Amino acid sequence: MSHLYENNEIFDVIVVGGGHAGCEAALTTAKLGLSTALFTLNLDRIAWQPCNPAVGGPAKSQLVHEIDALGGIIGQLADMTAIQKRILNSSRGPAVWALRAQTDKREYSRKMLQILQETPNLTLREAMVTDLEVENISHRKDPLNTYQEKIGEIKGIRTYFGTVFLAKAVILTTGTFLRGKIWIGSQSMDAGRAGEQPATGLTEALQKLGFETDRLKTGTPARVDRRSIDFHSLEKQVSDASDRYFSFDPEVWTSGEQMTCYMTRTTKATHKLIKDNLHLTPIYGGFINSKGPRYCPSIEDKIVRFADKESHQIFLEPEGRDTPEIYVQGFSTGLPENIQLKLLRTLPGLQNCVMLRPAYAVEYDYLPANQLLASLETKKIKGLFSAGQLNGTTGYEEAAAQGLVAGINAARVIENKDMIYFSREESYIGTMIDDLVSKDLREPYRVLTSRSEYRLVLRGDNADRRLTPLGYKIGLIDERRWKIFQAKQQSIREEIKRLEQERVKENDPLALTLERESKGSIKGSITLANLLRRPGIHMSNLIQHQLVSNGLALSVKEGVEIDIKYSGYLERQNLQIEQIKRQNKRFLPKTLEYSKIKTLSKEAREKLDKVRPKTFGEAAQLPGVSKADLTALLIWLKIQNQKGNIGSKRKTLNKSLSGKASQ
Repeated sequence: MSHLYENNEIFDVIVVGGGHAGCEAALTTAKLGLSTALFTLNLDRIAWQPCNPAVGGPAKSQLVHEIDALGGIIGQLADMTAIQKRILNSSRGPAVWALRAQTDKREYSRKMLQILQETPNLTLREAMVTDLEVENISHRKDPLNTYQEKIGEIKGIRTYFGTVFLAKAVILTTGTFLRGKIWIGSQSMDAGRAGEQPATGLTEALQKLGFETDRLKTGTPARVDRRSIDFHSLEKQVSDASDRYFSFDPEVWTSGEQMTCYMTRTTKATHKLIKDNLHLTPIYGGFINSKGPRYCPSIEDKIVRFADKESHQIFLEPEGRDTPEIYVQGFSTGLPENIQLKLLRTLPGLQNCVMLRPAYAVEYDYLPANQLLASLETKKIKGLFSAGQLNGTTGYEEAAAQGLVAGINAARVIENKDMIYFSREESYIGTMIDDLVSKDLREPYRVLTSRSEYRLVLRGDNADRRLTPLGYKIGLIDERRWKIFQAKQQSIREEIKRLEQERVKENDPLALTLERESKGSIKGSITLANLLRRPGIHMSNLIQHQLVSNGLALSVKEGVEIDIKYSGYLERQNLQIEQIKRQNKRFLPKTLEYSKIKTLSKEAREKLDKVRPKTFGEAAQLPGVSKADLTALLIWLKIQNQKGNIGSKRKTLNKSLSGKASQ
């Protein structure tokens, strides 16, 4: 190492940023035995929830379950600090069931700080990181040919006051802080979020290394004083899932006192006030033009985009047990502060409300994630990783998942091990990362169930089945958790086997009742499993009739019912996944002239011609080559095979391709 660095502190990994991505990344590398330093602007705001203090919801809960299955922390903390839990989409199929927890904001942050402080191999530092220390290295080809060369190797970071800290890997998780600016109306202030200074210098450092950066926008609604709200006229939303948990570890399950949320609605007066003052907001007034999150629009966006809608739901959610602050969900705005109070008072129940904090929009720099590999390592700099909102995502859950992946792969870079790539077929984590690195996204990304082609098999309840073996293999799941996992899977297998064997006969006294409940006759006899497959029968019915023990754990009962009731669908989707895995191993003919395949997009033709991937798996890793392009390539090859235009050297490939084009 250069003599210039002789007296500097040295770590294996440096994590920049103490939000949800940074905390997961730092805990991951520390648990894997690497000396880790987490740098953050404010240690008192570790894992802060600047927007809604809630975890989970559609698709997001699947991410949280997956993180926990791999050994991450967000699910455990959400369980420990939940003040209200609800199951969303419970009337629909298991692919979209979602647990959502309202958490105590301050308790969540305090517990995370305590965990970080007590974790071996982990050091916390309060400082602003303003530059990256990079040394040039010789050109290095990526084994997947997804990029041509590295231009440098990370050596460490430099803080605002000039101190250099060295590391073998650096993970950037700066959230909304890079040149952050908050807006209320036409007034702005440099800040990463309200009351906190922005991070300066890092954007310029990245640009100097040849990275592209851009600007995004997000926002948060006002907070009002609980004591000034008239709740009597409002619709209650009580906690209905206090016995449900994100974590698969029973030792961390707690159920504290649950709190009630309430729902109100916008009125004609709300809509008129917004329409009359649209020109005073940052976006409609033209003060900023950064893209905001499509799936979490401001109230003015809702009024403009859904002009025919007379009213919108607004949710009043507590920020904690020991604070009077109420989060006004669905009511983020960029209007001036004096108009915000008038606006709030147009809502039923809030006619006399006291506003504690105004809503604001925040504009910040981000690093388009198509400059990353699926490992979340940057394509240009060896050992430099990026995770969280810096990559253009929005949400604590998306950030935490990326932090975990970046932490895993930073450790593997240091240990010269193969990177771990999460595929779309095995996780929502893989779906999200594939979307981020393969698409040129120019608006904040949010994970959705509709983004996953395999959502029936990628459920929250089976995240441990899918990912805990990997977490155990890489060292993030300890022996205690591994035994809990094995015991649960054994219980599910044994109960399914029993239900497939035990039968109810038509002359059994219970048969008439079961026929009535299942709306189907029993001729001769029927297994309990086939009975459970009927639409009108659930595990609760079998428990009621003492055909299943009520002593089974809830997770086992649900796992058994889903596996049996949806067995046909699950088998079909698992077959598709196996076919895709085999497809990824297929070789592509060396002589293919991609430029002549007009059904491919122009960008795909250029990328495929330049890189010349050996297999479909390598082609699928290429930024700019979409799933539609891969399907078009399969169809083209099948047609050429039928015409006899592909040589005998590829007979094996052609045989495997035949009949698969529809996938």
